[in-house]
Amino acid sequence: MAKFSPALPIVAATCLLFGGCTSDSAKLALSDAEPLSAPTEVGTAPMFAVSPTGDEAAAWISAPGGGTDGRLYVSVNNGTPVELRDSLGGIEAHGESPPKIAYAPDGTLAALYVVAKVVEGNRFPLAALRVVLSKDGGKTWSKPTTVTDDKEFGSHNFHTLHAAADGSFYVSWLDGREGKSAAYITRSTDQGVTWAPNQRIAVGEACPCCRTALATASDGTLYAAWRAVLPGNVRDIVVARSNDNGKTFSEPQRAHADDWVFDGCPHAGPSMQVDSKNRLHIAWWTGKPGAAGVYYARSDDGGKTFGNVVPMGVAENSTPAHVQLAIGPSDKVIVVWDDGTIRVPGIRLRVSDDGGQKFAAAQSLSNEDRVARFPVLAVSRNGLSVAWSEQTPATADAEAKAMPNMKDPKSKMGLQAVGDTRVMVRRAALSETD
Repeated sequence: MAKFSPALPIVAATCLLFGGCTSDSAKLALSDAEPLSAPTEVGTAPMFAVSPTGDEAAAWISAPGGGTDGRLYVSVNNGTPVELRDSLGGIEAHGESPPKIAYAPDGTLAALYVVAKVVEGNRFPLAALRVVLSKDGGKTWSKPTTVTDDKEFGSHNFHTLHAAADGSFYVSWLDGREGKSAAYITRSTDQGVTWAPNQRIAVGEACPCCRTALATASDGTLYAAWRAVLPGNVRDIVVARSNDNGKTFSEPQRAHADDWVFDGCPHAGPSMQVDSKNRLHIAWWTGKPGAAGVYYARSDDGGKTFGNVVPMGVAENSTPAHVQLAIGPSDKVIVVWDDGTIRVPGIRLRVSDDGGQKFAAAQSLSNEDRVARFPVLAVSRNGLSVAWSEQTPATADAEAKAMPNMKDPKSKMGLQAVGDTRVMVRRAALSETD
């Protein structure tokens, strides 16, 4: 991964570039931040899922002493978390490739995660993509099964898990089985017990370290998004559409022509949702100098074109930011990200009450003296929850200095530790008029 120079704080903002047009919406009243990962002392890589009845499941990774022996913890409705281990090894604690959880329409809860292991002769750890299922609200879980059909351990990572309205589970990920990285997908019609033959989504190369995204519309249309490597080494976000349950996909379309030319992978993928009117919403980060930061766009024609591109938080330069979005009551659009335009990354949130036309001014959710990254959010019957991983600047600096320089062909990447990190959460009530 390439190194990015720290950017200066945003001093001025304009509707056109730096801040996006703002609405008159009131800011959300959020609770104080509290440690979601308190039962495990340390934790990282959070994720949420909401059941059809509005129950909220939260997941994160912890390990003894903050090490690499990762275990998945799942808590439903803020209850005592259940610990999950995998017989293949430790579960990977990676913010850009976190465990994913999703509820099927019948209430089945699925979890998707990576088990990583160091193999002699490989520069990067190999990864196994694994799924477990719970039929009783997260109290007990099935034995893990492997999603990929080429081999158990390989280049399988930067995944997402999506539960469709017809009861199917979809999994997408980046796969290197054909040499260069590509976006792949598979589907399960028996609630994650078995998986269809793995399908390459597009012939083009994918940026190898940015997470993928999936969403479905009420008519069954399936959307997949990822960061592609386009001619001229352009690294922009693309979206493809499937009308046959992921068997074939349309030609990928760019969410926006950022035209970011970069020789590397920023570890920053897109987030995507479909609202009640079947409009497709997407948010992403670009590192293009002069217009770097987080953007949002909406498609009203099934992903064929995207308009109303809104800069969420943009400056001349930005370190990689990780964005997530959710759809709330009355198709309220909620976007959260870790701000890479400031020296100490912090969590920012913006809300649109008009389907993404205009957004309220950004709210800051994390403490300024903590490095806060990889936010996630969920809208449940109790309102909005936003969680993220945080640590002290000194800890973050020490971890950054300890990272190997992968531009050196002799360098090797080890397993990622949980470290002295914790998951924080803030909550807010939501109503039709918020």
